[in-house]
Amino acid sequence: MSTKGKKVKIIYFISLIMSLFVMNLNARESGYSISAAFVGMSMDYREYDDNGNILDSEISVDGALIKGGEISLAYTKVLEDNDYALIALNINYLYGATEYKGSLLDSGLGYGSYVGRTNNDVLDMEVEYKFMDTFENGIELIYGVGVGYSSWRRELSALQVEVYKWYSIRPKFGMGYLVDNLYFGAILEYQYGLSPQMDILANSENPNTTVDLGSANIFEITLPISYVLNEKFDIYFEYVYQYQMIEKSNTVPYIINGVTKGILEPASTANNNYLKLGATFKF
Repeated sequence: MSTKGKKVKIIYFISLIMSLFVMNLNARESGYSISAAFVGMSMDYREYDDNGNILDSEISVDGALIKGGEISLAYTKVLEDNDYALIALNINYLYGATEYKGSLLDSGLGYGSYVGRTNNDVLDMEVEYKFMDTFENGIELIYGVGVGYSSWRRELSALQVEVYKWYSIRPKFGMGYLVDNLYFGAILEYQYGLSPQMDILANSENPNTTVDLGSANIFEITLPISYVLNEKFDIYFEYVYQYQMIEKSNTVPYIINGVTKGILEPASTANNNYLKLGATFKF
């Protein structure tokens, strides 16, 4: 055999091995998976009057994150051309304290006249569907929608407990890139709140009181990184930035120190940052 022929066969053999290697890395199998992650969240929540002046705030201070975990159960279906679809149930629960800065209820004093500690319970549940359109260069486009439920229990004191809650529709779009066993992505999501409300839990003067929030909108960006350890296990890290806007509520009667007055939930914004570190088991 000529030297030229040997070189052609060697090049062909190397190309074949590389092609099989790349195909193996990008191959996906239909099946179930379960993921679990440790989650930390920093909160920067602020309420405003009608003139845009700050009334009160809840802020994570001294690096104290609100901590908890997330668990997800998913089913992946591989389609033609290595495209794939995923349906998942995601549950995220966090608990921790923030520093409240504002004023005592009906005191008439300004922002910062009272500083306290708030205990927070944050729950988010979602059923999502995503379709991934894959390309030979490792890039994929992500389209999806979710239906979710959000709840925030805000315990300012034993006598003042507020619970924000709403369902939401969550369209999402993103891109991902797979190189070897490493995956990078970026996903944009919009959450439109359905009939958002805030409950003020009963105290010595009032029964449970509910106000209807004007709206609840969340804009979110997620930056996931994952690494395939083997055919059964992945590890992953995610950073999530979330911007929340709530419009002020209607006014309802409320008793304060024996006097019936009108009370409402003012407009607010929140800038929240999440860090997630977890693992996925495929079965």
